[in-house]
Amino acid sequence: MIRFCRHDEIDRARWDSCVEASPAATLFASFDFLSVANPEWAALIEDDYMAVMPLPWRRKHGLQYVYNPFYYTRLGIFSARPVTCELVTEFLQAVPRSFVSIDLNLNESVPGEAAVPEGHLKVSYRLDLNRPYEAICKGYGSNHKRNIKAARAFEPVIDESITSEEVIALYRGSRRGSGKSVRMQDVDYAIFLKVCEIAKERGLADVWGVRDSDGTLLAGAVFLRDHGRVWFWASGREEERADRKAMFFLMDEYIRRHANQQLVLDFNGSSTESVARFYAGFGSQRYTFPALSVICTSWAKPFLHLYRKIK
Repeated sequence: MIRFCRHDEIDRARWDSCVEASPAATLFASFDFLSVANPEWAALIEDDYMAVMPLPWRRKHGLQYVYNPFYYTRLGIFSARPVTCELVTEFLQAVPRSFVSIDLNLNESVPGEAAVPEGHLKVSYRLDLNRPYEAICKGYGSNHKRNIKAARAFEPVIDESITSEEVIALYRGSRRGSGKSVRMQDVDYAIFLKVCEIAKERGLADVWGVRDSDGTLLAGAVFLRDHGRVWFWASGREEERADRKAMFFLMDEYIRRHANQQLVLDFNGSSTESVARFYAGFGSQRYTFPALSVICTSWAKPFLHLYRKIK
């Protein structure tokens, strides 16, 4: 039996045990991290925590909807046993009709066909770091090798003392400079910073910057360690000195210092062609994971379809 629970009805220890037992275990599905992202989060729980599915939710214009918190890379169903399409269907049928829609990135243990036809497959890139650096960099693209060499000519320096706030400031500046819209609101940035603080306190976040010879911050990134995987979680650069290729240097240096470790570097995207080329150029492998995009109530479909097109 699958039941709906508010977060204050959930047994924290049993919840985390179920998530940890899943082959897709992730910090993002832990009780603490979910509670930071969405203090009123709810969930679906099968029997005695045999399988669980977090349901972060919000209300807008009086309507409740399940959403994927920004920077929370994978959610979905977590269980020690295989997650089948039938189980996904059962969980979706158990979502209360009070939620008009569901938009969630699913973890890789969920079969891709479970997201079709109302969902889709997203793309990411990952790089196995459990090899010598020399072996890894042989897989770099020729353009990346040139850019890394050009970046090193400016004698950049890695700064591990920068703050998450500085990385976010670079990110927001990069987005404004590119003319791209930013859907994240101030509250989303505040949540992200709070999660970063928790991760840093637990020794799970690496916050790196690259400074020019005059001390100018050229680029920054947050890497999150998550069950043998390191997420390239957030990043930004100083647009006025983009010609210094600082992000190429930062990524190459991170790979250099973490080579020969039992880690997989996940670039966490992207469907944007230029960004995907940047990730692939480090010799990473493309893979897909499912995402749900479901409108749960028939009367809301025309309104939500229109909203998704114009937002």
